[in-house]
Amino acid sequence: MKKISVNGLVEFRKKSNRAKKTFVEKIKSNKVETPSESGGNYWVSSLSAVCNSYKTGSFDTIDEKIDELQKKLDDTEATRTKNMYKRNISILQKYKSIDLKKLRPGGKLSFLKKSTGNPLLTIKGLQIEAKPSHIYTFGKKEEEQIGAIWFIIKKDGYRIDEVGMFCDMLYRFLKHNYVKKYQLLLQNCLAVDILSSQVINYSEIEDGTVSQILNATLDEINRLM
Repeated sequence: MKKISVNGLVEFRKKSNRAKKTFVEKIKSNKVETPSESGGNYWVSSLSAVCNSYKTGSFDTIDEKIDELQKKLDDTEATRTKNMYKRNISILQKYKSIDLKKLRPGGKLSFLKKSTGNPLLTIKGLQIEAKPSHIYTFGKKEEEQIGAIWFIIKKDGYRIDEVGMFCDMLYRFLKHNYVKKYQLLLQNCLAVDILSSQVINYSEIEDGTVSQILNATLDEINRLM
């Protein structure tokens, strides 16, 4: 059975009944599919800069990347390429409008390698993949806490409950991999849709402010198995 990305779950929810069945058949199939190149690297410039900015706690890398993309934009004639640079610049400008203090706990953060945690979780018999942008620890040595953030970008943006699904998966990833060693506070588990500037932390799912749709989505997939 193939692993499923959270974005794949988002897209599944939008499909027709017939397309949903096709989606499930592809999950069950052992056939190796050729990786799609349709927009996979479209946001790579802006997303990489955003991740670097978060790590340093500064917008310096964002400004540098905007300048770099603007020069590339000025030097190209291809309309499609121009649009890509413009959209990446726009994403970076939107990120700068987000208060970094709301995304990072106070004090020094120690960033962990992503390989320290298993990104594949089995939930309701399905393999779901978590891909956090950063995992970090902070606080006193005897009382170290764990946190993580997942930056997401999609051309038309995500609905708030869809951002919540990324946050839900991120929380499960942290709980599965790190809770025995570190304290996990719900507000330090965040998903950020950069395009819409929506920031969701897991406490908003826990208290019902943001709808929890991950379990219902997996239940629907299982009914089609």
